[in-house]
Amino acid sequence: MLESVRKQWKQILIILMLYAAWNVAVFLFLVRLQGFEVTVKQFGPGNKLYINAVHTVIKGTFVYYIMIYHFMIPLIRNRKWKVIALQCILFFAVLTVYEYIWNFFIVKPDPSSSDTSPKIFFITTAVLDGLIILISYFVATLITSNEMRKHKEELEKEKLRAELAAIKYQINPHFLFNSLSFIYTKTLKSSPEAAHAVHLLSEIMSYALDDWGELGTVPLAVETEHMKKVIEMNQIRFSHNLKIKYYEDVQANDAFVPVLAFVTLVENAFKHGDLNDEKNQVSIELIATKSKICFLVSNKKKSGPKEPSKGIGLNNVQQRLQLMYGIKHSFTIKEDENYYLNEIIINL
Repeated sequence: MLESVRKQWKQILIILMLYAAWNVAVFLFLVRLQGFEVTVKQFGPGNKLYINAVHTVIKGTFVYYIMIYHFMIPLIRNRKWKVIALQCILFFAVLTVYEYIWNFFIVKPDPSSSDTSPKIFFITTAVLDGLIILISYFVATLITSNEMRKHKEELEKEKLRAELAAIKYQINPHFLFNSLSFIYTKTLKSSPEAAHAVHLLSEIMSYALDDWGELGTVPLAVETEHMKKVIEMNQIRFSHNLKIKYYEDVQANDAFVPVLAFVTLVENAFKHGDLNDEKNQVSIELIATKSKICFLVSNKKKSGPKEPSKGIGLNNVQQRLQLMYGIKHSFTIKEDENYYLNEIIINL
């Protein structure tokens, strides 16, 4: 929350400095073009000049901040033209009323001036509002493009770090798969279930080590398929005595998710959870619609000595979700003395 407030104030200060510099440049240009006395007369004599100048800078900063960060950037990201258009109309209507009151009732125009009639005021205001919209959209486009470029660079760096980590920790995949293939062949006749477990392990390892492109993402259905293989392999490992409650409701969905995101959460439950408590079963829920994916894993903690864990897997999942979806996702971790819960929500 504090970080968000700091970011907003930083944005306001940047616009304040830029807009103040712009107004000073315009004023100096007008002085050079038409002379100091004519320019001062336009802005107002004496203290009125300073009041108008300060008011213009503060008002302009506020207007451009609202237009850029609350209207135009959301418009570029979400393409909700009708909603943003209505908000802009209401905003400029309120702004026009405020400026009318300021100019004709607070500051009060010079009666001898021909540029202070309500008709001239509304025409000038309409033209300036149009310019504000165009400038705000242009600046918002630059900001959004820069954010996308930085986001892409972060993804590339994250992918490079992931590749380096894989190289550092993995056993030679060819040796691993050849060994698993040998074990599978030798155990197929004597223990079909053990052979099936080896086959599942081979497929899971192949999935984990495969190259899934620049972003490291896979279709939701593929991640779900291998998550189920992890569950099945652990059931074989513990003679089908694990207490697991699995629920799935997936509509037609072509969404992509970070590879091993769901698998990691399930593996953590098997590693740290009490897998034999009938009343507190490991709960795995996947609900996916065309607009949202919800994935939840909860478990009772097992008693006794805890297996060492550095939390690398969860941190990796969290970082990749943030890079992929930003504010369109949430990753919740809840924990107390007895229970542990992870929940991923992705808005598509």
